Amino acid sequence: MCHADRINDHRARDEIGGAARLVADAVGFIAGPGEQTHRAISDLVFTALGPAAGPARVGHNAISSISYRAVRATAVLAGEAVAVASTLAGTERPLLDRSSPGSGVVAAVNGLLGDRLAAQGNDLDLGMTLRHDGRDLRLSTEALRAAYPTSSGHLVLLMPGLGETEHAWRFRGSRREPADPDYGARLAADLGATPLYLRYNTGRPLATNAEALSELLESLLECWPVPVRRIDLIGHSMGGLVSRLACASGVARDARWPELVRHVVYLGSPHAGASLAKGAAMLAGLLSARPSTKAWGEFLDLRSAGIQDLSAGVPLASCTPLASARHHTVVAELTHSERHPVGRLLGDLMVRSVSADVGVGDTLRIAPAHHLDLLNHPRVYPALRDWLDDGDRSLCS
Repeated sequence: MCHADRINDHRARDEIGGAARLVADAVGFIAGPGEQTHRAISDLVFTALGPAAGPARVGHNAISSISYRAVRATAVLAGEAVAVASTLAGTERPLLDRSSPGSGVVAAVNGLLGDRLAAQGNDLDLGMTLRHDGRDLRLSTEALRAAYPTSSGHLVLLMPGLGETEHAWRFRGSRREPADPDYGARLAADLGATPLYLRYNTGRPLATNAEALSELLESLLECWPVPVRRIDLIGHSMGGLVSRLACASGVARDARWPELVRHVVYLGSPHAGASLAKGAAMLAGLLSARPSTKAWGEFLDLRSAGIQDLSAGVPLASCTPLASARHHTVVAELTHSERHPVGRLLGDLMVRSVSADVGVGDTLRIAPAHHLDLLNHPRVYPALRDWLDDGDRSLCS
């Protein structure tokens, strides 16, 4: 019997109001470094002018302080006004993430500031849900049976990366064929598996999302319309790290679902850290070292916990891959040759090959290709199909 009944209900969310409050916060974020930089530069000027400039300096500092406070206050009032107006507009509120472009914007905001959104209770916080037909899916047997009338006992969970949604799996698909299916749809057709698509707040700490995923999968076992006999996990970038940590979390909590995991696939996952995230951390450190740019370094350090976690990745020593599962890695590089210095240095533009290799199981190199190509690549799917095809079609009934 299913006792779980969980969802982030879109009807209860005010995304317009959440966006208005976020914009107000953003103005405050920028005003702070702007004021500190302004003050640092003006102090240099007045110091150079000497004691005679003292009265002018006091007046200048007072006026600039009042001006920046006014900017912050105006932004907060405007944001609250829009949020209140949105609340009073009626029960049917426009949702930013119902369309692919709108959901991309909301997901990107979650990637950048997701931990802050969650802490504030902002309605833009995506939390963690399964998606079906453009909506969050309620975890109840009735809702799952209606969504998947031909559900099988073989589940394939597709987990996107930082700032991505379930729409990311169709990356560039329309450039080949208008109805080009994604990995999940093709695995359903070829292996009889039931694909599930995860959407989550990628700005939260990796460990937080991993625990949430473990709880979600355990709830899913209770509610799935037929007995679940097998689970396969496919994660792009951050999604692969979340899946690895979720397996460890599930084992530590003695959950049932890790025992059912047969394959884990990592598509460009930065196990040893992402180059781009490391670059952002270095830039923040450089800016913080100078008085005139220190505030901007602190501003850059406001990037989400999820992005900061990507800088270090998830060391294998601290979280070994699930021993009972088979592991498969797909690595992308910009250059044909594995020895080319550009490919070795830049990897797929975001993750270097040495970081993307989990160190166990199979490894497939795709080149020339970049990080996002792995979401929908003609050479990746045949490998997925072969890896996940254990020849046991009895799981699909």
